[in-house]
Amino acid sequence: MPNGERCSQKKWTGVLIFFFSSFIGFNALSATPALQELPTLDIDKNRVTVSGVSSGAFMAVQLHLAHSSVIHGVGSVAGGVWECALGRVTRSQSVCMMNPKNVITADHIDLAKRRAADGEIDDLSNLSRARIAIFASPKDLVIKAEGSDKLADFYAAFIPAPSITRLSHPTAGHGFPTLDFGNICGAFGKPWILDCDEDLAGKILAATEPGPRASAVRGQQDLTSVLYFDQTKIVGTNARMYPWGAAYIPKACLAPGARCGLHVALHGCQMNPDFADRKFIEFAGYNEWAETSNLVIVYPQSAKGLGNPYGCWDWFGFTGAGYTTRAAPQIEALRKVLTAWGVP
Repeated sequence: MPNGERCSQKKWTGVLIFFFSSFIGFNALSATPALQELPTLDIDKNRVTVSGVSSGAFMAVQLHLAHSSVIHGVGSVAGGVWECALGRVTRSQSVCMMNPKNVITADHIDLAKRRAADGEIDDLSNLSRARIAIFASPKDLVIKAEGSDKLADFYAAFIPAPSITRLSHPTAGHGFPTLDFGNICGAFGKPWILDCDEDLAGKILAATEPGPRASAVRGQQDLTSVLYFDQTKIVGTNARMYPWGAAYIPKACLAPGARCGLHVALHGCQMNPDFADRKFIEFAGYNEWAETSNLVIVYPQSAKGLGNPYGCWDWFGFTGAGYTTRAAPQIEALRKVLTAWGVP
């Protein structure tokens, strides 16, 4: 098929997917998959990284600062500066999402220093060895791209400039860009995955992994390598987490003597199983790189509920005060998930 016809077909297929998904809402509760016990893996403690999109981007940064002694790379997609909302949902919407130009980065740097001095987050000196990838699109109508500039300025106070990678796409809407799955690239709506001919997952992993890639070749995922696990058993019932989470484990990482890295991929609002089934788990693009990089991908899932109807991660305080500290319910829960997967 000629390229022009392929692009046209992709465009109209994307339009139909977008309007159909908007009509049915993707709100049916996802059927609970068969849950399995976690295998015993040898995780390379120097290859523990995290990324997230939208609310997951804010949470990825919060998790990093809370546990920077453990996490060595962070990818932020359509996010913003650490503790942007200051615990106020009105500020999260009016400033962080729509007017991030009004964020005073120095205030957040000072707040991080106070939190570290009080022992609420890890020592900020750990940040100097981290690798950061920050993605934003000028066409994002949900979280304006200026928020990424504020996050870059924040990290620049602690991290050498060469360790901060900026990524963008000229036409991507709000969501997670992929090579070949999702709504049309500039679309607005569930499942917030965008077909932009963009291997963003691969670029994030390349920028955040602490050393050279084991392979520069994108592999092919094998969905029989997705394991679903009981999150409640790991984190309890107070963290506003979904009953189950998922992980992609390449078969090579199960072999005797194998040592693999671990990457935590955090979905955004309206991307958990209530709204998007397993689409982020299966189609974000991380699994393909896991196959060729000796990398386990863990997909924790946040739950919708009172004060959080869209299943967001807590980046504005719906779980209570101190939501960015080590003692925060969801940060504590995510740390337990890391421990369960073999991160000391």
